Amino acid sequence: MATTASPSLNTGNPTSFRKIWLTLTEPSSAVQGENRRKATTLAALLLVFLPLAVLVILVNPITSIISGVPSNFSIPGLVGVVFIFVAYMLSRSRYHEVAAYLTVAIPILAVLGTAMTSATPASASSLVYAILSITLSSLQLDARGTVIAGVGTVLVILFAHSRPGGTQENISTILMYVVVTTSIMAVVSSIKDGYMKSLETARVQLQDQIVVIDQARERAERSDQVKSAFLASMSHELRTPLNAVINFTRFVIDGDTGPVNEQQTELLTEVVGSAKHLLNLINDVLDMSKIEAGSLNLFIEDDVDLKSIVNSVVKTGRGLLAGKTTELQTEIEDNLPLIRADRQRIMQILLNVISNACKFTDEGQIRVKVTQKDGEVLITMTDTGPGIAPEDQAMVFEAFKQTKTGLRQGGGTGLGMPIARSLTEAHGGRMWLESEFGKGATFYVALPVKSETLVPMTA
Repeated sequence: MATTASPSLNTGNPTSFRKIWLTLTEPSSAVQGENRRKATTLAALLLVFLPLAVLVILVNPITSIISGVPSNFSIPGLVGVVFIFVAYMLSRSRYHEVAAYLTVAIPILAVLGTAMTSATPASASSLVYAILSITLSSLQLDARGTVIAGVGTVLVILFAHSRPGGTQENISTILMYVVVTTSIMAVVSSIKDGYMKSLETARVQLQDQIVVIDQARERAERSDQVKSAFLASMSHELRTPLNAVINFTRFVIDGDTGPVNEQQTELLTEVVGSAKHLLNLINDVLDMSKIEAGSLNLFIEDDVDLKSIVNSVVKTGRGLLAGKTTELQTEIEDNLPLIRADRQRIMQILLNVISNACKFTDEGQIRVKVTQKDGEVLITMTDTGPGIAPEDQAMVFEAFKQTKTGLRQGGGTGLGMPIARSLTEAHGGRMWLESEFGKGATFYVALPVKSETLVPMTA
């Protein structure tokens, strides 16, 4: 039976190699910040150098064995491998700085050891390898360390040149090269250290800012919890007595406690109206707090009759237009489907919009139109009020914000439209407006007939 290779084998190897590499180059947990970056770089560098150094010292013996020529094992090379291994182990400990100095010294010591133990004089070209110390120092040490490495390189070259049997070649060019290289690397190291210090300062400042932001977030969360607790208390402590005031005042108006005259009835009716207004404001604040906290719950039904809700809202709107010459018209498409929604919240959305239109339209007409298309029901409410200036239109849907026209008309909490839009979006719908200042406004509420995100409540 034919089989296919598992793709995980191919995609997993790079990840496994990366994990092994990170494990082999990870410094001590005691090393942090810029020092940790340097220690990681040094460990990676030495991890590459180590097998290369082993390969170099084994090349001659292996070649000699293959060719049948006697060869001596390189003792200085073996010592160099040991030094590289020790430096690697130190680079992964808290003594990474010692490892850096040892790594810088290895090329100098290698050239020095070769010059002292070799039976033949060292050539001028072989002395160039000592310059590796300058390059390594610019990576791991500061500018001063780079200069010290350069001085050490010069001294080793001079020593190898001056000892008996040393090279007789002209080394002035090599020395000049060492001096120039040291100068350039020292400048580069100084610039690099300056950038790294700036980067570390920025990192520390960023870390401090993160701490400040976290503390501010925690304070905000605690404040939000206090606010939620306060609003929950308000729900009980304010709404309950207000309902009692409304109900008992109605008892008095109805004559349940004795006869009342016309003037008393009028005053008591004002009391009921004011109490209802205050209760509505409290309900708006509580609804907005639930929306902001994401704790608003919808009682979803699968058979909400939108036509009956619109007719009920329009009836309420006509009552709000008492004393005005404004006409309220409706145009409802036949055979509207039953929608999946929270009946009370849909009524709240439409009441908020139509009461807003009634408030600002002193004459002319308000037109409510309901149509359906492509699985959506679109409710359009157009008025001939003062309209909304372009710069104020976004403000209409912001909590506790009032347009200039709204302030002139008596203000309010500025929560009606934000709540209406949030409730619309909670149903998976959309709400927006179109208006030209001085020519009225049109509000649109688009609701899905059967939103898949809404789950009907079970009995």
